Amino acid sequence: MNLQNGASQKSAEIVIDPARTIETNGSTPAGSHTYSEALAVIGQGRFHTLLLFVTGLCLMSVVNETVNVGFIISAAECDLQLSFGDKGILNGAGFMGVVVSSYVWGFLSDTWGRRRVLLLASSGALVTSVLSTFAPHVWVLIAARFLVGIFISGNAATSYAYLAEFHGEASRAKVISWAAMFMSIGLILLPTLAWLVIPLDEQLDLHLFGMRYAVWRIYLLLCSVDLVLIIVGLAYLPESGKFLLTNGHREKVVEILAKIYHLNQGKPEHTFPVKSITLDAIDSAYADELQLRSNLGLVRYLWQQTVPLFRVPLLCHTLKASLLMFGIFATSSGLFMWVPDILNTYVQHQDMRLCDVIALMHANKTAARTVDDTTASICPITINANIFLITSAMGVVFLACYILNGFIINRVGKRNLL
Repeated sequence: MNLQNGASQKSAEIVIDPARTIETNGSTPAGSHTYSEALAVIGQGRFHTLLLFVTGLCLMSVVNETVNVGFIISAAECDLQLSFGDKGILNGAGFMGVVVSSYVWGFLSDTWGRRRVLLLASSGALVTSVLSTFAPHVWVLIAARFLVGIFISGNAATSYAYLAEFHGEASRAKVISWAAMFMSIGLILLPTLAWLVIPLDEQLDLHLFGMRYAVWRIYLLLCSVDLVLIIVGLAYLPESGKFLLTNGHREKVVEILAKIYHLNQGKPEHTFPVKSITLDAIDSAYADELQLRSNLGLVRYLWQQTVPLFRVPLLCHTLKASLLMFGIFATSSGLFMWVPDILNTYVQHQDMRLCDVIALMHANKTAARTVDDTTASICPITINANIFLITSAMGVVFLACYILNGFIINRVGKRNLL
């Protein structure tokens, strides 16, 4: 059932499936509200603060678990005997995991539920990230970080929907911008943590399971703390009300919103004026879409949803959106991951141009492979901790931009801001 047809239906009820009947006309009984109207009743308060914090951490975890590898490249170079190509593959492993699994997580989010997917994704990312710190070889580390990317993709694909479905139209765009701000906070915390931890390599001599647990491994471990906070935070948050509503659990939705009403307004749950929730035309169409997804299965549904993107009239929009996202990630996350390693070489050759420094890095690796003792030819590597402060300053710039976006997005408009 498409959106236009759903909006034009004027009958008193639309049967989504045999188990549920949803009223959609204007004559609803007293105490009955649409989901959007119920959100207006519960208002904004402590619940939404916790929700913003947890979903913000989910988005920050995506940055942490994909970008953190860039800050250990120089420190792990001698331990793992990294070549120039190894560095590139290691830097891209997490992102590749995100790319190949995003579609699947989106489907699971719409069929299993937002909260359940966030719990599964965060738990899986935590386990694989911790295991990656024990990688004895570069290809084991690459495989582990690829798995981390697969799991952390669930947070990227689900967080925005989970947050948005507890907000009305008036606050939705602004709060999504606030949540995205946490990603820039991650770009500040990652280099700051590296500045504190990486220089301790000569002072710490920790051994676990018969191997030296170097500080770069400790750094990766500390970067996963946010995943623990996410799992704890989700224990206090309910499933998305809109997801439950479109799956026929209207009584459960009222119960959840009553608790949110109590947290936000400080009033008893039994005083919550909303006694039943109805679907409006848009939500009814979305409910039909969810049922269609379940009936088709993952592969057939993804095929039906993907093919139209590469046909007229959507092809032009697909190319524009893809080009825009490519530019954003290439100039932010992609470049950001190489900055520490490049700057570390640059501060040792300040009389050279940046392009010459990059050429020197590649030449050193090529020369190292021509000698018998590769490690001896390039190790130990001196790491200037101040380079992490420079990259931290870059994160501050990102943060300022996100804060500004939060204030002006409703006035300027999403398209104009892009």
